[in-house]
Amino acid sequence: MFKNKGDRLESLVQYVYQVLSNSSNQKIEVINKHDIIGKSGVKHNIDVYYQFKLNGITHKVIFECKNWKTKISKEKVLAFKSILDDIPNSAGIMIAPKGYQSGAKQFAEHHGIELVSGSEKSLLALAAGEKLNVILPDESVVGQPFYCIMESGGDNQITGTYMRNISANGESFLRLFFSKVEAIENSNLMYGKTVVRGLDKKHLAILCDYSENFELQLAIQPFLQEQALGVEARMIRDYFLD
Repeated sequence: MFKNKGDRLESLVQYVYQVLSNSSNQKIEVINKHDIIGKSGVKHNIDVYYQFKLNGITHKVIFECKNWKTKISKEKVLAFKSILDDIPNSAGIMIAPKGYQSGAKQFAEHHGIELVSGSEKSLLALAAGEKLNVILPDESVVGQPFYCIMESGGDNQITGTYMRNISANGESFLRLFFSKVEAIENSNLMYGKTVVRGLDKKHLAILCDYSENFELQLAIQPFLQEQALGVEARMIRDYFLD
């Protein structure tokens, strides 16, 4: 699906910041791979980009994604600043899961460049925290038509983690149940604190989107059957979301 790890990180960043921007009062589109002509006349290929208007001025947010095995040096942040300087009214955010060298942090802080690091889970937590009531179903949601098992945080609350099963070949997958009773029975067999939640079409669509972009395996549990059936997200869209 992705040509390299950089493409995967850029797609993840685009997804997370699109979710975050959806809470604003403006209609904002976060774009993956966007070309901008700077003041110098040079074309810059931006990893992830969005813009918004404030007091009649268009502000641009520029993302530089570095999915490297080592920490990012000051020189790479300096090069990013030169791009920002060439694009008027722009703010810069650099994303690097492995982090930054001390000189890079000091330089970025002085020039107002935001540095973000951490795992995919930590990035997704930004989106989940901002749109918790949209992404994560509460106890009032009735399955349309599926139910799933989630990690419980106590007091009938959820942590945001969908509980997965492990297949015979060692791959994890998320099981979707037609029957709430069967979901509860399976929940009682799982290690740790769990709770069953219904998935309406809104939540199901989000799960399909996540599955297609970030390789979350889905499986449907037929009623009164032992084995779950692996299913592609597009099939769920075709049969249950149209």
